[in-house]
Amino acid sequence: MGVTIGIPRGLFYYVYYPLWKSFFDYLSIDTITSVSTNKEILNKGVQYAVDDICVSVKCYHGHVKTLLEKDAIDYVFVPRVVTEERGKFSCPKLIALPDLMKNAFINYKDKIMDVSFHFGYRTKAIFNEFLIMGRKLGFTDVKIKSAFKHAYRSYEQFIKLKMNGYNFLQALDIWNGKKVDKTRDNDILVGISGFPYDVYDDFLNGGLLSKFEALSVDFISSDMVPSNILKKQTRKLPKDLFWPQSNIALKAGLYFLHRDDIQGVIILSSFGCGLSAIYTRLLELYNKRVTKKPLMLITIDEQTGDAGLQTRVEAFVDMIRMKRGELQ
Repeated sequence: MGVTIGIPRGLFYYVYYPLWKSFFDYLSIDTITSVSTNKEILNKGVQYAVDDICVSVKCYHGHVKTLLEKDAIDYVFVPRVVTEERGKFSCPKLIALPDLMKNAFINYKDKIMDVSFHFGYRTKAIFNEFLIMGRKLGFTDVKIKSAFKHAYRSYEQFIKLKMNGYNFLQALDIWNGKKVDKTRDNDILVGISGFPYDVYDDFLNGGLLSKFEALSVDFISSDMVPSNILKKQTRKLPKDLFWPQSNIALKAGLYFLHRDDIQGVIILSSFGCGLSAIYTRLLELYNKRVTKKPLMLITIDEQTGDAGLQTRVEAFVDMIRMKRGELQ
């Protein structure tokens, strides 16, 4: 009987899932992804997580616990993404993610698959980490190397989709063989600056993307901006931030503020996240002093109310239309 691995639908799932999934598929390893975030999962996460931690990590606890409770799952894959850019490191809580999970679910600690990744380094170094994981699962080095090459090529194609205007969810649908129409029919385009797991978890952020869709508003998010464009934004800053995802959110936000066809910018922050508190404040100050574009900060937590967010989003869209002279 083969091994079945559970993949939590949270945090770096919204960045590297196609890479990990392709690797497991090539090795004929069955995978089960947790369902989209719902109230039960969030409540479960809040129950088992420590208090002074961001809601995104609390929610991840809920996804992990849900998978651990399934008898059909042999291991739950909890990646330790140490870095995504040479010389810069992930949030300490994300680096410690497997340790947090083992501590929270001590009776299940043997089911938690702890694998480290240093994505800011050369392909050979990244392969060595997949090699360690593959050996633990009982595969030969030759088979692991073939699986890694396949997964890396597949992930590169996925990234190209995002750089060509598809958001993560659309690109994932295409990657899974579905047809997606990315034609923009709406006359308002907003930029969303934030961590991918805050942008794309529609329950956690109060249904932000769904609300924009209902208001006929299109969006482009931080993870859809090519690296060469992000690099150009460096000259607007005295120095880079220390954390890769914060750097992406900050530089993408600067790009959105200066792009003429983007009428407004949303900056997302997770309550209790020190990293997002830094880049959101920098973007607010920059916009106030330089670009003066419609901008709204949304801070998400486990108590976020749908009605209040709906009113704020509607007011934000009205502000854009007023600035364009469409409303009095």
